[in-house]
Amino acid sequence: MCYEEISAPANQWLERANEEALQSVKNGGGPFGAVIVQIDNETDEVIRHWVSHNQVVLNHDPTAHAEVMVIRMAAKELGVVDLGCIYQGQAKLSQPSEQSYCVIYSSAEPCPMCISAIYWAGIKKLMFSATRFDAAKPGVDFSDAVIYEELARPYHQRRYMQIEYARTVNYLDAFDYYKNNTEVRRYGKKPA
Repeated sequence: MCYEEISAPANQWLERANEEALQSVKNGGGPFGAVIVQIDNETDEVIRHWVSHNQVVLNHDPTAHAEVMVIRMAAKELGVVDLGCIYQGQAKLSQPSEQSYCVIYSSAEPCPMCISAIYWAGIKKLMFSATRFDAAKPGVDFSDAVIYEELARPYHQRRYMQIEYARTVNYLDAFDYYKNNTEVRRYGKKPA
């Protein structure tokens, strides 16, 4: 992995994510922090921000990584699922112009689950500090190597999880209902 190709100057938000990671460890959590910043499209000014940290142990929740927690906070407070393109009037909170977007800052390179959550949230910019190799060093021991290896294998060759596929008589019912009912709320769409 060549990190020089994506190298950028650090900023206050990345420093804030790193501060949150340190506080998390000091308070019994994992060594990860994340910040989401909402930015106005017209002025590039920061509208607001959210900060969170790893809460896996504290919440007994293996999905409570810093990035997931901060995405949940921002999406819930804004009342939107697409944090990459937020329209005025669509969100529960006000914004100065027609559109805004969010950027996420993470103290460490997000794991596969978190990078997927960032994509699903529509966030188009991510900045991180520590690499996944830093997180995997002895004494830290947060290695995602097995997950990356498993994801690269076909289902039938995976070693750590048995994956099976089967069809039931109703396996497409939810998709058909979603597709055929216009009253179902579609997410990521600009309101009419």
